[in-house]
Amino acid sequence: MIKHKSITVNVINLKHRTDRRSHIIKQFCDKPEFLINIVPAITHEKGTYGLWQTILQIVREEKERDSDFFILCEDDHTFTENYSLELLLGCILQAKSLNADMLSGGCSWFHSAVQLRKNLFWVDKFTGMQFTVVFNKFYLQILNANFGEEVIADFSLSSITNYKFVIYPYISIQKEFGYSDVTLRNEEEGYINRIFNTSIKRLDILNKIKNFYSHDFNIC
Repeated sequence: MIKHKSITVNVINLKHRTDRRSHIIKQFCDKPEFLINIVPAITHEKGTYGLWQTILQIVREEKERDSDFFILCEDDHTFTENYSLELLLGCILQAKSLNADMLSGGCSWFHSAVQLRKNLFWVDKFTGMQFTVVFNKFYLQILNANFGEEVIADFSLSSITNYKFVIYPYISIQKEFGYSDVTLRNEEEGYINRIFNTSIKRLDILNKIKNFYSHDFNIC
């Protein structure tokens, strides 16, 4: 297990979204392992571009202080019953050993996945960055990325690295607020819960397949 100190969490929040700010503060109020920093989101007529500019601001600051990693958090993040500090730190350690750039606490969608450890899947392009560990080695690549105003932060970032993983079972999902500050599709009632549930079921199936064949053929 890695030596533990307070884990920096940069939470992006629009100042007028007080309901979201109250929600996210409650998520961390009983978790002293985290050092929470509420970051006022940069506003732009294109919400996705404003989000991207905010992420760049956060990464610049983390690069300046030469942090080993930080957690990028959106204000709709919600811990699942699977969360534990031990699980999070164990997965961070495993991801670092695999040269990770990003480690998701739970992605809303992914194209394909491969289970590498009991609690760790490699994923390709994915969506959902409501609770994402970003490692130091990825900072400069993020800052040098040129996606333009059509950027979609989660999809764009996951497209420029092969070293991205997700914790299994999920420790984070998104809360539905009935509106979205970034993506219109996310305003559809039940949409967020539906896509997360679909992704969770897909990983559950892959986990069952791996367990079956590992047991049958004594695969480690």
